[in-house]
Amino acid sequence: MGPDIAIEQAEFFRALPRERLERVKPLLTEKKFERQKVLYFEGSPANRLWVVRRGEVRLYKSSPSGQITTLDVLGPGEIFGAVSALEQDVHPSSAETVSRGSAWCLKREEFLRLLDEDPRLAVEIVQVVSRRLRDAHDRLRSLAHDPAPRRLALALLRAAPEGEAQVTRRALAEAAGTSVETAIRVIRRLEVGGVVSGDVGRVRILNAAILRKIAGTDAD
Repeated sequence: MGPDIAIEQAEFFRALPRERLERVKPLLTEKKFERQKVLYFEGSPANRLWVVRRGEVRLYKSSPSGQITTLDVLGPGEIFGAVSALEQDVHPSSAETVSRGSAWCLKREEFLRLLDEDPRLAVEIVQVVSRRLRDAHDRLRSLAHDPAPRRLALALLRAAPEGEAQVTRRALAEAAGTSVETAIRVIRRLEVGGVVSGDVGRVRILNAAILRKIAGTDAD
């Protein structure tokens, strides 16, 4: 399941004074999850703040035609859920697990109470939301202007920061905003070129330098 994180290191919670954090810890419940399990759907009640402890969770939206767009992939220490719905009572997107792992949950009312007790905590939330908006803007700009190979190279690098990851071709296609057929063709060319290798539900990066060059993120 990979490494986990202490709640003291997580977004938002790291900004809590020690005494308040100790009061909050008993209110947290831990939920374990398997791969590809939906934690909540878009439009469902946003009644919890989630904190990834180990594993990964992706946030996505579905269009009326059924097309799925991945908005973000979150790892240990990142929060989601109620923080995305501060001004509404329902989730603006869906959340699905990428790998086995676990997450802490805090009831929405407790989360809002913490914000009311110390307005300075809102600074941490603003930083989280601002970063997510920047990432979403970059991803949308890439979807609009970058060719499929570049978008898929970026998706591969995000999915496997350690060089290997459990991820399906469909998930990569959704993250890159392309069809599964296109994703399969591009990944097959990368495999033939010795850039990546993989089997069902798994990918391994063999030449990160070339993949970064395709993605346009190399230092040169």
